[in-house]
Amino acid sequence: MRAAREADPALRRVERDSAVITVAAAVLALVLQRGRPDGALGVLAGAGLMGVSYAAIKGGVTALLARAAAAGREEAPGRPPNPRMAWLAARFVGRYLAVGAAAWALLVPLHVHPLGLFAGVTVPVLAIGIEAVRSARQTRRQGRDEGA
Repeated sequence: MRAAREADPALRRVERDSAVITVAAAVLALVLQRGRPDGALGVLAGAGLMGVSYAAIKGGVTALLARAAAAGREEAPGRPPNPRMAWLAARFVGRYLAVGAAAWALLVPLHVHPLGLFAGVTVPVLAIGIEAVRSARQTRRQGRDEGA
């Protein structure tokens, strides 16, 4: 089954950059710890945790936008039923509870390296920062091209 094309190519670049940064950070952790894998595994666990969270948020936002578009096409759009909104709120809160529980499980029973986990969790922030710089440069370049 072929996946739908991404509406915003910036999201695809952030996803790709996150994967590249994760691998680089895991390798760096291995080097810094002279081959001990706990830091690298922490990086992978943290990035995986953020990947699951991102996928859940992206799926929720996509579903919400699809519902809003469908409601806009209806002849007499009304308020969504309360059970539907309650389910949406429960999923929203449940997602963060699940991420929190997973983080606890990684740190306490599994003893994942906390600095590695922190590094992995911050990977998306770095990837988004790179995309912001990329976008600013492109905007600046387009402004120069239009002004000339």
